Amino acid sequence: MILLLFVGCKSVIPTVSPEQTSETGRVEPIVKKRKFANPFPPDTLSRWGAMMAHFKPDKAVKRPPKFLPFDLVDVAKALPENQSGLYVTLLGHSSVLMQIDGVRILIDPVIASNNVSPVPFFGVKRFQENAPVSVENLPFIDAVFISHSHYDHLDKKTVLELAPKTGFFLMPLGVGKHLRKWGIDGAKIREYTWWQEDIIQGLSGDTLHFVCTPARHFSGRGLFSFNKTLWSSWVFIGNSNRVFFSGDTSYAWHFRQIGYHYGPFDLTLIETGQYNVNWSDSHIMPEEAVTAHIELGGKILMPVHWGSFTLALHDWWEPPERASTKASEENVNVITPRVGQSLQINDDTTTEEWWKEFKYNK
Repeated sequence: MILLLFVGCKSVIPTVSPEQTSETGRVEPIVKKRKFANPFPPDTLSRWGAMMAHFKPDKAVKRPPKFLPFDLVDVAKALPENQSGLYVTLLGHSSVLMQIDGVRILIDPVIASNNVSPVPFFGVKRFQENAPVSVENLPFIDAVFISHSHYDHLDKKTVLELAPKTGFFLMPLGVGKHLRKWGIDGAKIREYTWWQEDIIQGLSGDTLHFVCTPARHFSGRGLFSFNKTLWSSWVFIGNSNRVFFSGDTSYAWHFRQIGYHYGPFDLTLIETGQYNVNWSDSHIMPEEAVTAHIELGGKILMPVHWGSFTLALHDWWEPPERASTKASEENVNVITPRVGQSLQINDDTTTEEWWKEFKYNK
């Protein structure tokens, strides 16, 4: 089903002004015939070539030979009560649990499902036997943020389980129609366009300022829903800490703009997996993720979108290795926590290159 999204797609050639491309500008999404389009010059790559790349023989090790181990989430450590500071837990792929200066959020949670596909029998299965925490074992979550409508970021089963124990579901324009169709209370759903800001108050009484920011990607959950909903990155601003989450995106000048308006960031969560030269207009390369981190004014980079699901054609361990090599050249601090590992983010935060123990020769 994911492959089908590439078929029959037509580029919308935008008109790009000098203000949009400048570091101080605010690039806006294009809306044409009730569909969204990226306001960046279209790439010259063939969508047909992107699809056919999946059928070419290759020697990539796309999955580990057996289930990867994971840490069971210690909720008390991941979400300490009455504590300020920044706490982050990678739940797999792009699913992240965070507490930012007292406010508890989930980003792109895929917890209740071990498969990210509309057709489970043919789907993409998790590298771990299960997610590192169940929704049942989570406390109340102040807000759930969604970056776009793809199955590996918006999981129906997880959303339904979270509905009774979260304050709000926050997402880009159009995505809310899926949640309303699933029976989620419309009062809990908020939708935003790029550069739109808002504030939520957590159960603790603390507040979190957030911004829906640009990304260069696409959306859809089937043949007839291509680009009918918007995609985004997110900026989170607590009382003492700032975090950037890229969502799915390719490299473009929006990183410089976000960095100018909202940086620097204590932590950047940037996708580094599921890339390929045939779809470089929608997924960033690991080395480019490091460049984006620098342009954002990031202190610590945490690669996401890898290590739990295979959606591309590279070795499953390749994203962190390429990103770490580039980061070393640029003197960037990279952390790669194990799935389920909870970290308090400060200047001394470090992790091990755990994946090297489980990689094997082609």
